[in-house]
Amino acid sequence: MEYQDVVTSESGEEITESSEPLQLLIQESKEEDEQSSVHEDKKKIQEEERKKWQEERVRDMEYLWGEDSFEYSLNLIEHRLEERRSLRRNGQQWSSSACIFRLPDAFIDINCKAQQPEIVSIGPYHRGKEHLLEFEEHKWLFLDRLLSRPGVFRMDLKQYLRKMRQMEKRARDCYSEAIPMSTHDFVEMMLLDSCFAIEIFRYIDCHSSSDMVSDTGDPIYGRRPWLIPVLVRDLFKLENQLPLFILESFFIASKSPEEYRSPRSFGKLAIEVFGLVSPGLVSPILSDAITFHQDLKAKHLLDLLHSSLLPQNQLMNRKRRDRYHQPAQSIQSVTQLRPSGIKFRSRKSESMLDIRYHNGVLEIPSITINDFTAAVLINCVAWEQCLEDEFKYFSQYVSFMNCLISQPRDVAFLCLDGIISRFSNDDQYVANLFNNLANYKVFNSRDCYLHKQFKEIEAFYCSNWATLRRTYFSSPWSFILVFSAFFLIVLIMIQTAMSVLSYQRQFG
Repeated sequence: MEYQDVVTSESGEEITESSEPLQLLIQESKEEDEQSSVHEDKKKIQEEERKKWQEERVRDMEYLWGEDSFEYSLNLIEHRLEERRSLRRNGQQWSSSACIFRLPDAFIDINCKAQQPEIVSIGPYHRGKEHLLEFEEHKWLFLDRLLSRPGVFRMDLKQYLRKMRQMEKRARDCYSEAIPMSTHDFVEMMLLDSCFAIEIFRYIDCHSSSDMVSDTGDPIYGRRPWLIPVLVRDLFKLENQLPLFILESFFIASKSPEEYRSPRSFGKLAIEVFGLVSPGLVSPILSDAITFHQDLKAKHLLDLLHSSLLPQNQLMNRKRRDRYHQPAQSIQSVTQLRPSGIKFRSRKSESMLDIRYHNGVLEIPSITINDFTAAVLINCVAWEQCLEDEFKYFSQYVSFMNCLISQPRDVAFLCLDGIISRFSNDDQYVANLFNNLANYKVFNSRDCYLHKQFKEIEAFYCSNWATLRRTYFSSPWSFILVFSAFFLIVLIMIQTAMSVLSYQRQFG
């Protein structure tokens, strides 16, 4: 009935009538779950009887052999090993295909908005939380919009539900934790959330046109358009992810004839919407970059965003790394490098990570540090910490920026150079973000994609010319003192020369 009320308020009586087959289908699904639960109960009873038998056997061994015997230890280890094998057979242990993790505890205190969703829950980790219930109602509206699309394949709710049931096992394996939900609840959640994500990206993409007039009854653009950045930010958080293969499958199945003729994938649509919401992070030449990154086979939306923000040249050459001896200390901060003669400039690039250094000039792409950018940085770094044997580009970028920024004054200098945008949060916020984020990981500059920049900046800073500039020309007063001393020496030399010439004329 809640679904009927929501749809009636937005779309009228026709959609209310279309909700009846949905309720029948849900009822059928529940009956199937009841039958499967009976079968599962039988399996649980058998499993409990087997465990009791094993425990009795262990007790018998303990009685016969004693706790200190070799046979007792052997049987006890075999018993515990069999328990772990049983867990793996039942799918209750972590799967090697897991790609959706909890945010590591170390990242939680950096920025609470970066961890938990603020207005919408996607997936099981934050499902049912009180402050997210409003958008649970809106999900039914977006599900109805997807079902009402004139799709090329003309799939109805029954076909979508059957398709989701076929992907249930694979979807559960994508989560790092066992999901204690029945088949019906899990399938319904995945169907609702995936259709909502697909339709919300289509929805934002359509409304981005300047000639689009918003309906006053629209739950988002017509009433609260300022929620769009927060909504998109929620969809790219690590704990708020769905497997991308589900989103791609439903996106293709629901394509309209116009969309079907277009080569645009769901991944490209999602990143383009991200670019609309945060143009400072995504460059104007995004289309070519997305086309290149489509071959990377991302696991979820955060993985797709992470890959799309990497420099293309780093992706193609990431296996070729030069080695050099790691310095005892990382590069110095901005306030130390500037007196040494290093200049800082902002540069235009397709990636915020594309930092370059040449002939004493360090070029860094301009970036706006706000809650949206902080969420991207924190979740991308957290995602990299969950990966093994992968180059950690965002982690290395954060470490590089952390070396440059040790205090708010460093941020102020970068703002003057146009590297930190004037629309960013205050200097203390920016400094704390990079400092806190870099404190939770081990950094090795030898394996860094910026290793060349580290090496060249270090060499320049230690050069004789840089040392001379720091010592004698670091401030206007020191320059005046040096110049005065030099001028005084010149005057003394002139006076001495004049005295010698005068003497020669007098006695020559």
